[in-house]
Amino acid sequence: MGRLASALSAHTSIGLDTTPFIYFWERHPVYFPLSEEIFRYLSEPEKQGITSIITLIEVCVHPQRLGRQDLITAYEQILLHSPQLTMLPISVTLARQAIQLRVQYNLQVPDALQIAAALEGGATLFVTNDRQLSKVQELEVLLIDDYTD
Repeated sequence: MGRLASALSAHTSIGLDTTPFIYFWERHPVYFPLSEEIFRYLSEPEKQGITSIITLIEVCVHPQRLGRQDLITAYEQILLHSPQLTMLPISVTLARQAIQLRVQYNLQVPDALQIAAALEGGATLFVTNDRQLSKVQELEVLLIDDYTD
């Protein structure tokens, strides 16, 4: 078992920032194999990925600028209808949690909402490549960059 697989194996519910999706869909030359491993892990029975509607917004900005409705539709389909992925809306409860995280860790609003969604969904790990988020203590933060060779 590799280092990334070992890190993931302790968790059945994993929060996902937007970057793993972008790395996977755009086949990033460095991060694609790692993001592929993350999504392969989440396809196993009893595993669940959690993200917020922020991910849908962030992944669709570039295709929208390019006029690529086909990509927007594909991303919506995957994010909204994948059985191993839960996408949480921004509710008052989620917003309150995000406020606390934003104040405690001086996070940007989208980051606070992503972490709040992960916590709301019961995640014990949050996968990102944003080093600033590693200061969050409410769950383990996995930085994809730490697993490159």
